[in-house]
Amino acid sequence: MSAPSNVAHEPRRISFVEALGKGGFGAVYLADIRSRTNFEQRLAVKVLNEELGNNEEVVRRQRDEARLLAQLNHDHIVKVFDLLEIDGRPAVLMEYVPGVDANRLVRGGPMPARAVLEVVAAIASALQAAYNTVSPFTGRPLHVVHRDIKPSNILVSEHGTVK
Repeated sequence: MSAPSNVAHEPRRISFVEALGKGGFGAVYLADIRSRTNFEQRLAVKVLNEELGNNEEVVRRQRDEARLLAQLNHDHIVKVFDLLEIDGRPAVLMEYVPGVDANRLVRGGPMPARAVLEVVAAIASALQAAYNTVSPFTGRPLHVVHRDIKPSNILVSEHGTVK
């Protein structure tokens, strides 16, 4: 069987459900994404702040980050599915991880030592993969370095998976 030679690009309808978080560069929203053929997914959408939309350097960095992350396939790294524009601002479609960030867990009191070690091991595994994963496009390691490791950037799903 041969692959189709021309794939039609279907417009998507994005329905924002709620804001999940906001940072210095943008906000993350929970959204329902539906194609023209009614294929529907619930994803997280990271949208660049409006005031940064004209900053070419910031826009380039967000796009580069999304393109790199899309090449990673690791249990402890949030999956990136697409890069698009919403109201003229760059936006990234990502895996939605229902759960809480580690900052919330830490504020709830001391965590059991075993749980802390499991979280640290998952983070170390993700960071190692981000740095050493070989790009399928260039054949070279991606050498991704996460520059903002902090509890609020670590997600723990409802089932205990660390992202």
